[in-house]
Amino acid sequence: MKANLFAAVLSLCIVSLPLHAKMEAVSPTYTKTKTSQGKINLNKADVATLAKSVKGIGKKRAESIVRYREEHHGFKTIEELSQVKGLGKQFVKNNLSQLQEVFTLD
Repeated sequence: MKANLFAAVLSLCIVSLPLHAKMEAVSPTYTKTKTSQGKINLNKADVATLAKSVKGIGKKRAESIVRYREEHHGFKTIEELSQVKGLGKQFVKNNLSQLQEVFTLD
């Protein structure tokens, strides 16, 4: 009898725990430097922003993008990313539509 009563009380405690949990909206854990159009400016973004922008662009590739940008006074086209050491023509060709959606040159 005591075991059944204990099990019932324990079950009620476990079931009621989620009812007391605080409800909060989930928000993204990172932010991007975006233009008003929601795109990242390829000629202004920092390494951290670039590294989170497109799958396949990590810290090393982002550093290469910034280095190329500084040496060549910015990008004139998105396709110019194919000239960045570490990215290459094949990466840009395979991901061009996504790169154009994510980046702007404004």
